[in-house]
Amino acid sequence: MDLETAMQKFLLVKESQHTGEETMKDYRNCLARFLADSHNSLDYPLLESDVLTFFAAIPDTSPARYNKPFQTINAFLNWALEQELIGKNPIKVHKLHKRRDDGNIKPLPADKLQAFLASLDKSTYTGLRDYVICMQCSSTKESRRRSAWRNSMPLPSIR
Repeated sequence: MDLETAMQKFLLVKESQHTGEETMKDYRNCLARFLADSHNSLDYPLLESDVLTFFAAIPDTSPARYNKPFQTINAFLNWALEQELIGKNPIKVHKLHKRRDDGNIKPLPADKLQAFLASLDKSTYTGLRDYVICMQCSSTKESRRRSAWRNSMPLPSIR
């Protein structure tokens, strides 16, 4: 059996297990990308080389870009191992693992934030809206504390 036939059987098994539509789409796309760059073989040395080459080629832009294919290909290889189509899973042999996702939120330097806010056209509805949203989102603990103090002061009555 070749790699493509094994992948088709794996997808059929997943469909028969009523795997979700989006998950099936992810499986098909990822496995097709892997197959396109592979030797289409379940022979361990070739498969090992294909797996290592595939994961080495994934850009280091974000953990999710690596983790999704990792999860899909690992699921396929674990299934192939259970079916005794392969003797070992190259992902396990080489101790490949998911990348840790610490989140992509990084603080923006004040000068860049000021430049961005200055670039918004506050004379238009959308520019003013975006400016207000950004200002509201950039509210800090200190500014909220000052605002709470101002709001706690009694307002003078107008008569």
